[in-house]
This record gives sequence, C-alpha cells and structure tokens, in this order.
Amino acid sequence: MMEANIENNELDQHEVAAQQEQQQVTAAATKQRDLKIGSVLERKEKFPLRNRKKIDELIKEFLEKLGDDIHDMLCENTFENSFTVADTYDGLDSDRDTEEEVETAIRFFPEVVVYDGHLHYPIQELAITRDRDGDWAWGRNRKTLSFIPLLARLAIELGLFEEERGGLLLCQDIDGANVLHLLMLSEPTMISNRDEQLGVSEDEYLHVLIQLRKLGYVKKEDIHRYCLLHHSCKGGYFAEKRFRFLVEWDPTALLHATGNGWLPIHCASEDSPNSSTIRGFKHVFEASIRYYPRKDGIGLLFRKNDMCITPFHLACGNFGHEKVMEVVEDTIAHCYASSDNTPTLNIEEALLSAAIDENIHLDCVYFLLRREPDLLLKLLPQLLPSSSSSALASGSPNDNDDDSKSRNSSKKRKRKTTTATSTTTT
Repeated sequence: MMEANIENNELDQHEVAAQQEQQQVTAAATKQRDLKIGSVLERKEKFPLRNRKKIDELIKEFLEKLGDDIHDMLCENTFENSFTVADTYDGLDSDRDTEEEVETAIRFFPEVVVYDGHLHYPIQELAITRDRDGDWAWGRNRKTLSFIPLLARLAIELGLFEEERGGLLLCQDIDGANVLHLLMLSEPTMISNRDEQLGVSEDEYLHVLIQLRKLGYVKKEDIHRYCLLHHSCKGGYFAEKRFRFLVEWDPTALLHATGNGWLPIHCASEDSPNSSTIRGFKHVFEASIRYYPRKDGIGLLFRKNDMCITPFHLACGNFGHEKVMEVVEDTIAHCYASSDNTPTLNIEEALLSAAIDENIHLDCVYFLLRREPDLLLKLLPQLLPSSSSSALASGSPNDNDDDSKSRNSSKKRKRKTTTATSTTTT
C-alpha cells in the first residue's frame, strides 16, 4: 500500500513538472510573439502598401474587439445556476484580477464604462447576478463587488459624467434602481445557503459602502433621498450590517416615510413570498426603541401608511399575532432594562400622542392601556377643564351643584307665594 502511494506521488510530481514546463514554453512563445508585433508596428511604414492597409485593418479590428471584451468582462454576471458558481463564469473576478489591471484596461478604453448595451451600466452589473435563465439575483456577485468604488472613481477622474461626485453611482437602470439601491438588496430565498456557497458575506457589502463614503460618493442625505434604509429592509433576507451602517449614520431615516407613507419598519414587516423569519422586523423595531425610546419608537409600530396599514398589521399577517407580540414584548423588556442608559418609555406622553395623532392607529392606545390599565385615571386631571377637575377632587360634581341651586330657587319661590297670600288675607 505504501509503495502504491509513493508511485502516485511520483506521478503527481511528474505531472506538475510537465505542466510547469509547458507553461514556460507557452510564456516564451507569447513573449516572442508580442515582441514581433511591437517590431511590426514600429516599422509599419517600411512595409508595402498592401501590407500597411492590412495592418491598419487588423489594428482597428483588434482595438474594437478588445474594447468589446473589456466591456463584456465588466458586464459578465451569468452563472450556470443560482446556487453554485460554475466554471463557465469568465467575468471580472477579484480572486484573479487586480484593481491596477482593471484600471489600466479602463484608462485605455474609458467609453466602456458608460456604455449600457445590456440595459444596465457596467457598474450596475457589478452589483447583480443573473442565473442561466437570465433571471436577476440581486447583490450576489461577490467576485465583482470590490471593483465598484474603482469604476466610480475613474468615471469622475476621466470626466465621463457631469455629476460632481460620480453620476455613475446614481444613474438609474430600466427599473429605476441605481447602484446604491442594488447594494442594499439581497437574494431572498434560502439566502443563508446560497451565500455560504457563493462566498458572499455582509462584510463585503459593508466594505464597499464604507469605501464609497470615504471617497465622498455616498452622502448622508442619500439615505433619505433614495430611501436606502427601506431597500435594506426589503426581501426575505435582512441585511443587518448594512441596516446598522445606515441607521448609525442617520437615525432619522427610521422616521422617514416614502411618498405613500411606507416606513422602513413597514418594509421589514411586509408579507413577502420569500420571507421566512421575523428577524428583520425584530431588528428594525429594536432600533426604533433604541433611538426613539420616549414615545416615537412605539408609535412607529402603529403608524399608518396611505392605505391605513400599520407595520403591526403587516407583521401579524406575515408571522402571526402571537409571535409578533412575543417579539415586541421581549424587545421592549430588553431595551428598557438594558444597561446602555436607554431613556425610559414615557407612557403617558406616548398615549396622548397616539390619541391625538390621526396617523397612528388606535391599536397603539389599546396596546399602551393594556400595559398600564390605570393610566387613564392618572391622565383625567390633565384632560378635563380645571373646574371639573376641582370638582372631581372635592367629590362635588357640577351636576349636583346645579340640582342644589334648583332646589334653593324652588324654596325661595314657595316662600314668596306664602307671603303674598298672607298679605291678601289681611
């Protein structure tokens, strides 16, 4: 058995040596060919006319085909299937290609960056993946993600767009999405398995966003302008690190509603055919409590959109009322009992705000009253007029005072009538 293993090892070593020798022969032949082409181009004018014309034709064809190939390399994002990275993939590959190499190619052919022959700009193609059938699988091509900041920088340096900070990032595709949107999206179904097989991690997405922020290509106002926090909450897979990155940068994005009244927590609660866990809803609600603990954090859970639908209604329909209530109660208990100096819930202010704000569903009032049933008794003195509250405090209601005044007036009228009768008799 040992002798067989030794023989196999010797065969493997011979194969490796033969491959290395062949690679050296190929490299030498390629170098010789390149030197010959260089010499031909240097002395082109010494060739006969017919040969010079042929050289010009070949050079033109060479440059066109090379430019097309560079563009195709940037846009190649098709895998054999949506679960594995097939050997047939031949696009841009961060495991093989360096940023220096890609930059060299683009500087020779800058026009390939702005050409949208596939209905998407190349920089948008870097953020998405297509399977064999041509279906989009957003944000799953880890081999190309790291080149996005490079293309954005070169577009600015080469003056390919008038936009000061890189119009390439903000150009919309046929679906109205720009690169920032695409960086927020993740393939939903079975995402943990797919990410594991594809080698995709949240860290890679986060690294790209951090780079774009450092370069000044992503601004704080973009979070509101392009509803980036909403996009990070969509789909069945919750992009937790991207979500935290945006919230820590601008917590007010949690309060930002789209034109139709959708909040980020609406998106995290939405019933999606690919949504399998309540994880996203939990994280968004927890962030709402952390950043707006006094009253607004609770209110977001019951805020209505233009269709009068609240995140609470959506979540209950998607995950079940019992499971949602468990998450809500656990989150509230955890946040307000934590040691990170989270301010306590001002339940009185939260109740009054929910009662008078027409955009907050009455479920919020019911939810708060269930937590503290005697709250109304505490609030009555604030809600009633001062005279009424004084009467309540003294135990002499106003209606009893009126009855007393009525009885006294009746007695006075009776006394006057008796006196008049006596005078007439006399």
